[in-house]
Amino acid sequence: MIVYEYYHFGDQQEISLYHIREFSHFAHLHRSYELLRLKNGKLMATVDGREFLMQPGDLILILPYEIHSYTNLGGAECQVNVFSPDYIQEFYKMTAKKALNHPVFRLEDQVFSSMEKHLFIDSSKPLYCKACLYYIAARLLEESGLSPRTAPSSDLLHQILIYIQDHYLEALTLQDLAVHLGYSRLYISRFINSHLSLSFTDLVNQHRINYGAHLLCTTDMPVSDIAFACGYNSLRSFNRCFKDILHVTPREYRSQ
Repeated sequence: MIVYEYYHFGDQQEISLYHIREFSHFAHLHRSYELLRLKNGKLMATVDGREFLMQPGDLILILPYEIHSYTNLGGAECQVNVFSPDYIQEFYKMTAKKALNHPVFRLEDQVFSSMEKHLFIDSSKPLYCKACLYYIAARLLEESGLSPRTAPSSDLLHQILIYIQDHYLEALTLQDLAVHLGYSRLYISRFINSHLSLSFTDLVNQHRINYGAHLLCTTDMPVSDIAFACGYNSLRSFNRCFKDILHVTPREYRSQ
């Protein structure tokens, strides 16, 4: 798990770079593009219900608002670039309401070595970053092709994920979500389970713990304050959920 999707849902002119070991992430979506390269290990990427097995050296480009998740199949070490559509506006216009037929691709070693710094290490020179991203966009348009987005039930799933991402820090209940969407609690519960293999509670907890991990890494807030900031009513509940999801305690996570 890595913290990024909440913070890049609508940023303008934003680009953020990550290098993550043992990478996995639950289903989520955001306004930004997401470029990921698998350095080592194996990774299963799921994009709007389509699965793509990735090998070392593979890259994948996630388009804005595509529901995506990652499953670590062993030693997955990744480089990630999350960037605003404003970086490649022409490509953004061309891909609106469409999907890449083959979002997983490779770059020749010489090409990637010349771009790696600006794609995944140093974003301080935006013109170089944009040039590299436009090159990838052009390659994908030529090699992958586009199709209309036809993911089944994606509209409702998008609504569910967006509502949870907007409200998970509140005292959010399944009833709140059901009323907002105009469905019964039972229908929404079964829908989430069938499409994400998670319960509503599990999905909310994943978002809260994701945010908690971010606060542990980036602030000096006491763990008890972080627990309440993440929407939990007790430190005990936060500690239990944190260990269930990340397999370490909050204090252990902060000290890593």
